[in-house]
Amino acid sequence: MKILLIYTFTIMIFVIGGCSKDKIPGVYRIDIQQGNEVKQDMINKLKPGMTKNQVAYVMGTPLLIDTFHPERWDYIYTIHPGNGERSQRRITLFFEDDKLQKIEGDTRVVAREDLPQEQRTEKNVEVPLADKKTGIIHSIKETLGLQDSQQEIYEEAQEKVVEPDHQGNLEAEDELKTTGPEELL
Repeated sequence: MKILLIYTFTIMIFVIGGCSKDKIPGVYRIDIQQGNEVKQDMINKLKPGMTKNQVAYVMGTPLLIDTFHPERWDYIYTIHPGNGERSQRRITLFFEDDKLQKIEGDTRVVAREDLPQEQRTEKNVEVPLADKKTGIIHSIKETLGLQDSQQEIYEEAQEKVVEPDHQGNLEAEDELKTTGPEELL
């Protein structure tokens, strides 16, 4: 009887110990991300002398603002992939008189000359009005002339397009008309 009890106890210990394994093969585990993701291009946009509002616009709200050190902002980003090792990045910004003074952390600050320059181009894109799919009743009304066709609606919309003048001010070709309550009756 004692041997049966010892064998049962031993098997139970192995079963319980086997269930405690953290990484069971074939089981999906989600990636856990915490904190502010700080990218190199965000750090490259920081310049000494920027205000706290400007820094918050570029970097986002800091994860930690110490009550005892309000002139220090900490950005901590931690990622733990489901089947990988945990990694952490930390950036600390120091302010003096509400102006950025120095940056410390895991990423490096690149000189402005070494950065690739972004080329921005502006272009106007004309998006045509989508053909409105209508039902049988609308098709019959259009055929009988009781309803405007889609082409007429498109042409009217093109006439009312707001074009910028050479100074960038918007001018409409047709003035907008407002209707009062007496005109609706």
